[in-house]
Amino acid sequence: MKAIILARVSSKEQEDNNSIPAQTRRLHEYTDRFGLDVIEVCQLVESSTKANRVKFTEIITSIKRSKEVVALVTDTIDRLQRDFKESVVLNELRLQGKIELHFMREGLIVNQLSNSSEILRWDMGVMFAKSYVTQLSDNVKRSLEQKKQNGEWLGKAPFGYKNVDLPDGKKWIEPDPDSDYIVQDMFKWYTSESYSMRGIRERLVEEHGLHKSMSQVNKILKNSFYYGVMQMKGAAHAHSYAPLIGKDLYDLAQRRAFRFQKRAFKYAGLPYFYRGLITCGTCGCSITPEKSKGYVYYHCTQYKGKHRAAYIREEDLTEQFVAALRAIQPTQAQYDEVMAALKASHGDKITYKAVHTARLQSELTRIDERMTKHYNSYLDGDIERDFYKSKNEELKAQRAATDKKLNSIDSANDEFYKNAETIMRLVLNVPRLFESSELEEKRRIINIVLQNLELHDRQLRWKYKKPFDSMASYKNDSSWLGWRDSNPRMHGPKPCALPLGDTPKLHYFTI
Repeated sequence: MKAIILARVSSKEQEDNNSIPAQTRRLHEYTDRFGLDVIEVCQLVESSTKANRVKFTEIITSIKRSKEVVALVTDTIDRLQRDFKESVVLNELRLQGKIELHFMREGLIVNQLSNSSEILRWDMGVMFAKSYVTQLSDNVKRSLEQKKQNGEWLGKAPFGYKNVDLPDGKKWIEPDPDSDYIVQDMFKWYTSESYSMRGIRERLVEEHGLHKSMSQVNKILKNSFYYGVMQMKGAAHAHSYAPLIGKDLYDLAQRRAFRFQKRAFKYAGLPYFYRGLITCGTCGCSITPEKSKGYVYYHCTQYKGKHRAAYIREEDLTEQFVAALRAIQPTQAQYDEVMAALKASHGDKITYKAVHTARLQSELTRIDERMTKHYNSYLDGDIERDFYKSKNEELKAQRAATDKKLNSIDSANDEFYKNAETIMRLVLNVPRLFESSELEEKRRIINIVLQNLELHDRQLRWKYKKPFDSMASYKNDSSWLGWRDSNPRMHGPKPCALPLGDTPKLHYFTI
């Protein structure tokens, strides 16, 4: 069988650490062992989470054009993908018999004949790879959140300020002497009520040769940053920089700008379980709840025209949601099998973490030794004070960056290995959890597991989100058929998870 080797790293730094040659060597040993004919070796330096993966797309195009099956061989699942968006095209090629995926470290081969257990392992591997990236992203978000709490602005300084680098390497913002007085003039002109915003715009041109649009003038006069408060995602935080104006002057400007404010409208909807989650399968309008004689009924709003919309009680909808969740509930034996496979598949993650951590710790030791050497040379008079100070600041910045990488790996991996059992326990107990949950928890479970909810007459139809579609298929292999047949109130086609890449079809029950 012809084979393509794919070795990938996310950044130039990883490329410099010889990661790609190491991957390529291991994959050549693997293809030799399995008698695969390597026709191409692709060495990529690109993130697997970026929207437009040019090199990856070229590989897929090449496989599509091939007249025979091609084995795509990678070191691990996360070297190939860290999101489900690639799974669609890969699975379509798999079902067509054009591709065979080899994940060396996981010991997993996925092809046209793969069973639901192997597909589930692939899906779970993608999910955990995505979880790893998410954890790294969360670490960055926590760092940014801490900066906000410390009163530090995270972007480009507003007009009137400038971004500067402090001697210790820290980013800072300070008033710009070339423009801070212009901001002060603008607020004084506006609060004098002698100038409209258009008049201020014209005076900026006359006195300062500065061309600002009306929207830019408006933005400056509404920006609370100038008196000491920064706005981030709708929340106000006191910043740590020198203000350009006082709060009294700012408030006076806002009283003029917002003299005729409208009263905010507040929606007072009643708390129904499934409000806003389901659409009508006939016309696409929302399914809305209403209470009658002590019961809650759901029906189409029929805003696009009358069409004999049926009414269904909330209890009957709940039964159908429970049925959907039972379709992904594994037996204890299936749970144990999947957990054993995942534990074996991701054992190498621990080794990888140890190796990467050791490399970073070695780098920290090297930096500390260099800092000590420079300090001793300074004490001995071998180097000048300015040179020592410059090199010391450079080494401190390198140490801080390396330490941040080390902390990110530790925290991300600690969460990564907890997720597998947590998710499998969720699907093992999800019907019971759903039935015993309150409103917000019920809605949260639905949003995690299901999508494309439609009501056809009194039938609820849905599509499973990933990886729960594979779990439904896995469940379907053994225990689901008997469960369904033991429930006489349920009829119609048996629900099953759609294989990746199939035309989306909705699963449905009739109660």
